[in-house]
Amino acid sequence: MSDVNTFDAALIGGGRSRRFGDDKAFLEWRGQPLYQRQLDTLRELEPNRLWLSTNSDQDFPSIEGIERVIDEQSDLGPIGGLLSVFRKSEADQILVLGVDLPLMTSDYLRHLVEQGSGTIAKSERFWEPLVGFYKRLETLQLLETAVAETDLKLQALLNRAESQGIARALPVEESEKILFTNLNTVHDLSAIDPNRFDEKILLKRFHRSSGLAEADDFVAAEEPLEVRVNGQSVSVMMRTPGHDEELATGFLLTESVIQSAADIREIKHLDDVDRSSSGNTLEIELESEPDLTDLTRHVFTSSSCGVCGKATIDSVFQQFPPIEEAKSVSPDLILALPDRLRAAQKTFDRTGGLHASALFSREGKLLVLREDVGRHNALDKVIGFGLQGKIDFSEVVLLVSGRISFELMQKSLSVGIPTVAGISAPSSLAVTLANESGQTLVGFLRGEGFNLYSGSLG
Repeated sequence: MSDVNTFDAALIGGGRSRRFGDDKAFLEWRGQPLYQRQLDTLRELEPNRLWLSTNSDQDFPSIEGIERVIDEQSDLGPIGGLLSVFRKSEADQILVLGVDLPLMTSDYLRHLVEQGSGTIAKSERFWEPLVGFYKRLETLQLLETAVAETDLKLQALLNRAESQGIARALPVEESEKILFTNLNTVHDLSAIDPNRFDEKILLKRFHRSSGLAEADDFVAAEEPLEVRVNGQSVSVMMRTPGHDEELATGFLLTESVIQSAADIREIKHLDDVDRSSSGNTLEIELESEPDLTDLTRHVFTSSSCGVCGKATIDSVFQQFPPIEEAKSVSPDLILALPDRLRAAQKTFDRTGGLHASALFSREGKLLVLREDVGRHNALDKVIGFGLQGKIDFSEVVLLVSGRISFELMQKSLSVGIPTVAGISAPSSLAVTLANESGQTLVGFLRGEGFNLYSGSLG
């Protein structure tokens, strides 16, 4: 590998893709912003200096050890980023990486550098200009010429560089093609990271024969999506991220805000609410001004102050305090609840199509059960009965028949229910809220066992 003191590295992080609908640099990628992940990848190669090329309107934080360069012209695309760094750097060689190549590895970049300066990755037909180890001064001259002549095609520039001996190709092998997957659209994101909408968690599994044991598992991701129409917020929907444009379009049609897709001029993701919630605000511009007075699904008010998971939970705590001291119940009592629930579900036995919520005492006595076609309605009915009947919610266990969503956990917290159990799985945000609220959360309560996602049992 080349002497670490003779080359710089540069992350080209500027620009926003209209096809992607958001600033890819701030996309959360496996627990951290994508730009941070890419900078860490470059750091592993120990360059003399590490540069970050950005547009002027990008709100990057100050990062120790990083030289930020703002593109002098914002309309030049990747060439503008390369030009800005190559002018500022004094190194003979510069390793370049694009921010929207999330699968690129330090091992591949190290191999690239070992081939010597001027080595640029190249697929069967095209150069990969944002994975290259450039000769700085020689390439800078080509960049200056390209800008002066308004020829901003990097493929043509690298063809000239190759003909002049400034660049040479490192062919991309079949097994390496995945590393060059570029995030151009949200569909690319789903294709290269199919598990992005699952979250790995550590839980405790209980079985009557073996007791509690720690285990890794996955829960479905749940995040709020704020939908704005012509600048006005019309709804915040809890959903699994992905296909957001389809969700919003279907919502507007079923709410009679639009009559067809032709009524929509543009849909774009916004990141002006919170960088950590990147992609969770959708702005829809319609061809005409709609009548929004008759919307039946109103803004989800408890999360209206923010649309990332953390902001949503913080807003819940502004309304409902966390559980300070939860009284524990025994695993045997928890295991007995589903049979007692099912025995009391008269309408379910006749129709098979209802959700149920039930409150039990800490001794296992059924206090109230309500059914409804909507799981949230069933819980609201139970809470309403409890308020009218003066039930001490701090002394009960809530059992729900279906999936445990964030909203169910929020509703239970609103009246101080300390223990929530469900026949099915919780969502990621439900687990997060339970952990931060001090609630005990049990899922997959079936047969002789269950999963303990938060809290403890006596």
